[in-house]
Amino acid sequence: MQLELRHLRVLRTIADQGSVTRAAASLGVSQPALTAQLRRIEQTLGGPVFERDHRGVSPTAFGEFVLARTRSIIAGVDDLLQARTPAHPVVRVGSFENPIVVTLLESLSRTLPDSRITLQTEHFVRVLVDMVANDRLDVALVADYPGHALRSHASLGLGVVAVEPVFVALSSGHPLAGRDEVDLAELAGEQWVLPPSDGMGWPEHLLEACAAAGFSPRARYQMVEAGVRRELVGAGHAVSACQALYDAGPAVTVLPLRGNPLWMRHVLLWRTAGPVAAQSATVLAAAVSAHRAVAARSLPYQAWSSRYGTPPDLM
Repeated sequence: MQLELRHLRVLRTIADQGSVTRAAASLGVSQPALTAQLRRIEQTLGGPVFERDHRGVSPTAFGEFVLARTRSIIAGVDDLLQARTPAHPVVRVGSFENPIVVTLLESLSRTLPDSRITLQTEHFVRVLVDMVANDRLDVALVADYPGHALRSHASLGLGVVAVEPVFVALSSGHPLAGRDEVDLAELAGEQWVLPPSDGMGWPEHLLEACAAAGFSPRARYQMVEAGVRRELVGAGHAVSACQALYDAGPAVTVLPLRGNPLWMRHVLLWRTAGPVAAQSATVLAAAVSAHRAVAARSLPYQAWSSRYGTPPDLM
């Protein structure tokens, strides 16, 4: 079998849905037919793209490699097709999993009313940086960390959206869940959910902070799928580092870490020769506004801010 674009779209849909059954419904095919097609695709690629369990599917290490390139290829083809008959200027936005991205899109739609805003998400933040540099995205919301700062480049514009601490997510039934904050060292005996490296310093920054606290986290679960992570944490099977503005849901409690051993910086990137460059100040202001709007709704972040004040500039 030769690999075709439609096969890549199948892989992306399965990854986005986190389940072959849900992906089959989204694609309008039967689950057995999609399972058989996935098996043929994996045979063509030479290895399993997904691991299956009772919760659904999650990418294998090989699958993360395949999906990163799959998303880039699909985005490139879609860009070519859109360029043939552009009804409105297109602003191609990229982001990692970020609580502010929906609010950012709404803000950009108001700021750039004559443009059509598109969105592509990636776990591998380095992929987003490369896509902006290679004119596959116009602007991207990325993150970096102390000791892993994004290096400036003449072809890339960079603006800081926000600096914030990294919090921890626990089951609401966890013995520590009633605290105002928790020491990182108190989590030494926990099982952790850890993602693969995003290419920009996470989870390396976490591992460095844990080492400074005297332990190495037991990474029983390694994944990027947000829904499965929330279920694992909510059921008490693991703890996880999380963004300060993480929307936990009722089964999960988000707590600051005492002394703020973990930090992250939200950064907006654009090509200095690209279409967003002339409006970069406006777009950056929209991103800052989006972060402030989401932060104002986050009770854990507001409690932390009242205690510690304005985040420092660590980079």
